[in-house]
Amino acid sequence: MKASSRPRNDHFPTTFFTSATTMDPLKLSALAATKDLSAIKTDKKGYISPQELPFWWDCRDIESQFNNFTRVDFMRDNPAPFFASSVSKEFPITRLNIYGETVVVPLSPRDVAFFAGDASRHAVSAPEVVILGQGAKESISRTISAVMGSLKVTDKRDGGQTLALAGLDIFRGGSHKLSTVAKNINHYATIFVILPTFTESTDIRVLATHDAVVEKVRLPEDLSQSVCAVGMFIGVSDARIEVGAGGEIICLTYHASGDPSRVEPFVFPTLENLSGALPPLRDAFCLWRYRLSSGINAPALTLFFLKGFPNSKSTRAFKGYNATLLCHLAPLAKAYGFKMYIARLTYTQSATQEVFHPYKEYLGLDTDFDPSDLAMSDDPDEEYEWGKLCTLGLGGVSVAQSGLLDLATQLVIADDKLKDQLTDVEPEEESEIEDDSPYSATVNLMHIRRASFLFIAP
Repeated sequence: MKASSRPRNDHFPTTFFTSATTMDPLKLSALAATKDLSAIKTDKKGYISPQELPFWWDCRDIESQFNNFTRVDFMRDNPAPFFASSVSKEFPITRLNIYGETVVVPLSPRDVAFFAGDASRHAVSAPEVVILGQGAKESISRTISAVMGSLKVTDKRDGGQTLALAGLDIFRGGSHKLSTVAKNINHYATIFVILPTFTESTDIRVLATHDAVVEKVRLPEDLSQSVCAVGMFIGVSDARIEVGAGGEIICLTYHASGDPSRVEPFVFPTLENLSGALPPLRDAFCLWRYRLSSGINAPALTLFFLKGFPNSKSTRAFKGYNATLLCHLAPLAKAYGFKMYIARLTYTQSATQEVFHPYKEYLGLDTDFDPSDLAMSDDPDEEYEWGKLCTLGLGGVSVAQSGLLDLATQLVIADDKLKDQLTDVEPEEESEIEDDSPYSATVNLMHIRRASFLFIAP
């Protein structure tokens, strides 16, 4: 029995999905101190009982759903920031067209007075603002990209995000509230770009509050040649810009949104999913447990290739992608009654070939062959040798599960992705002479690769 693919428009009403209702991954800071992953406590937030579920977009089975959604595009370090800033100290001379009037940036106090009068704040809608000059547009784009990278929104493949100018504000001295309310279902972040101004030696700060945490940035005192960008996710409880007495600020507002035309889903780290397990991973575990309990065909083992060959069963050895993967999978495996192990694989390819060395004895050569003459066969012999299968944690111990190791060998051989990941590992090269004669030698060439795998099993 195979679950049918879920229609894209039904499962993905927007280009990103939230995960506020799912179990939180382990915090990266807590992973290294976890003594036993099988003993962790899960909050069960968003837990659903084992049941038959449709597969997510572009997934044909449980294994492909795990593969598709354990990419770094989807998994996020926990917690992600909700506020970020960037400053570019080079901004080309440019012009703005406001209300049909063209002015040079930085705006002079006279220009500010012309548009804002005596008001402490003056807003201009997007249709009334045009940025003139490609250099200025590129500088703004680079500064915004730096902010988005700090917010961990870095994917731009296939138009994964859109940035739209929402308007321009002129701020004078005082505290001014910034809007971070969503304008549509795809709007997930707002970026405020402060353009160069003649204001000097004025204290200017941008602040944002979320869950009683206050983040703030103080802008450079001299903004005459600097462009500053401050970004935050929609839904922060309070955001404002504070301008010291005598200051005048020109601020562009951009809305970052998921692209509704994008076919492939993408997870943007909104405030709603700064934490929380990814629903596709939860659903894969949920369906896997249901099928095992119902006697329906289901995997007996799922393997995950670990990057960089972490040569340890301790969670302290997990860094980068490996740590993020473990933080996301461990709570779900625990909640649905699965066990996690680690094992190291030594994969050896070997091939025998004949190397000619004519007149070796006559010339008195010391070497039997030049290693550069050796090449691995396109159809070598293969050997898979597993180390001990161990539980994960500071006190990880080996377990007697030879059947799982045999099954793991079958999976590596049959799964093209796992095999490709394994053969991409840089090999250690060894060779030995099996038969030597005055004019040739029979040499066995071996390519040895070592890798670690994460095991998840019922």
